[in-house]
Amino acid sequence: MATERLRWPDTARGGAMVLVVLAHTLQLMAAYGWELGWLDTANTFLTAIRMPLFFVISGMLAATVVRKPWSQVWARRLWLLVYVYVLWSAVRALWFTIVPWPLSDVPPWQAFVLLPVWPTTGLWFLFALVLYITLLRFARSTPTWAVLGLAGGLSVAAAYDVVPTGDNPIWRSIALYLFFFALGVRGAPAWKALAAHARAWWAVPAVILIPAAFALFRVVPSAGSGLARVILSTVCVVACVVIASSLARSVVLSSPLVAVGRRTLPVYVLHALLLATVVPWIPANAASAPFVAFSLTLGAVAACVGLSVPLSRVPGVFAPPRRWQPQARAVESTRDEILP
Repeated sequence: MATERLRWPDTARGGAMVLVVLAHTLQLMAAYGWELGWLDTANTFLTAIRMPLFFVISGMLAATVVRKPWSQVWARRLWLLVYVYVLWSAVRALWFTIVPWPLSDVPPWQAFVLLPVWPTTGLWFLFALVLYITLLRFARSTPTWAVLGLAGGLSVAAAYDVVPTGDNPIWRSIALYLFFFALGVRGAPAWKALAAHARAWWAVPAVILIPAAFALFRVVPSAGSGLARVILSTVCVVACVVIASSLARSVVLSSPLVAVGRRTLPVYVLHALLLATVVPWIPANAASAPFVAFSLTLGAVAACVGLSVPLSRVPGVFAPPRRWQPQARAVESTRDEILP
């Protein structure tokens, strides 16, 4: 008998996805001359929440898969990720040959050619998932304390910016967020238990905890900032899981985020294309920056969710065509669980 799908992971992913779209909206607005003020500061602090939350949830959902034989790991996760990464990297290369993308100095087709070894685009999350799943599969027999210790050490080193990255900031991000994916994989029972046992009123202290943690982080001496950065993100993820589990108890409150969380792949691959096309046409500072930023963010998310319906019916758009996948049913049933 099929089990009911949990709402809180989709609620959490939906919220994180909205924050990612907001981040790219603000970056594009800044590139086109907008004065963002406090929004820029807020966006910087939100880096402690967005991707750590994504990777913890993705790791939790991959916890069972990484313990399976390689053939099933490939069929149920890696093949889908590789396919989507290559396909939509090609789409981005073509799109941004026509539409300007001011957030990268790497020419679009050069980025596409280098995608197997040198991620430089907004699709780096897919690249990271392939790498993370492969590493956690190799480490499936390694004690949890060793996996989290090594991943945590790498994340702290990346937070101090002492990991060699060849001046590619995406490699720094990949090193930084490995710990959170591993925390999702190895801590999956604990995350599920936290969400299951959290009371609705816990959301109130959880909401307060996030700005309090940021305030404490700001007074940490620079010598401890790297370790504090990883701890800050961990605390924020715990708070976000509590908030998501509380919201998920209300269908009315959680439905918008669940709708996004169950369509994170379409929103993830499409939103940058839409924003890059629209933002240049809005005169800088022609209206309130917060109003424009939030309007663009919500509009892009809504458009992507809307486009996902017809596009999902087209074979090969968000998953490999069935004839290319001998275990197509396995891939098709899990494609909405891995991203982002």
